[in-house]
Amino acid sequence: MTGRFFISISYKNQITPKSRRNYCVFFYVLTHHLKRKITMTTKKTPAQVTAQAPKDKEFPKLKTLSYKEMYNLVGKFLEKAIPIKGATLTILKGLRNRTSMPKAPYVLMNIIDENRLSSSETRYTDKHKILWSRSQVTIMMMFVGNENIPALQMAKAFTVRFDDAWASEQFEQYGEPFYPLYSDEVKIESSFVNAEEQYEDACSVDVYFEYHPEFGICEHSAKELVMNVIETNVEGK
Repeated sequence: MTGRFFISISYKNQITPKSRRNYCVFFYVLTHHLKRKITMTTKKTPAQVTAQAPKDKEFPKLKTLSYKEMYNLVGKFLEKAIPIKGATLTILKGLRNRTSMPKAPYVLMNIIDENRLSSSETRYTDKHKILWSRSQVTIMMMFVGNENIPALQMAKAFTVRFDDAWASEQFEQYGEPFYPLYSDEVKIESSFVNAEEQYEDACSVDVYFEYHPEFGICEHSAKELVMNVIETNVEGK
């Protein structure tokens, strides 16, 4: 780095040969100092950038139900929806091979269909992506009665309460993503026979629920950056 400098000096006394020599020495030292080169030197430390991902924690609890859990919820509702005096109502949850049917009255539940109603929607936690969707679950309800409580009476008692807002209030208390929608018309099953090949007093009805299952996905993202920066110093030579 170079430049020009203008120095103004006033003299009160007359310049002598000796003083002239002193001024020459002074200007030589001054100009030699100003002509020194200024250079930039850097340390040869390589620049590095690394990402530190957060520590893994337990995956968040997802809202999901097995078929067994769905049966248990509907069973709770059945116990309130069909009041029976002087008899015990047996609730069968799903069809099983080589299982004999109990004595009437009883109700048989069987999930026969599950269809998606809409595309998935998304919500986020700090480290995970949660997908959830709407599904329609269809359960076939078979009511088998006897002389004390006919099957049609049980089926009507169930559907009237199921199609009422009271059913939504009951399922809301369970705190699960499983909600009653509506029921079809009750059908009389005149050809239903038991293990002894005897005709039974039976009625059936299909009921529909809305189910909101969740599915989790891990989100890999760094939340902290560690950087090594080149240090630069200015030195004169």
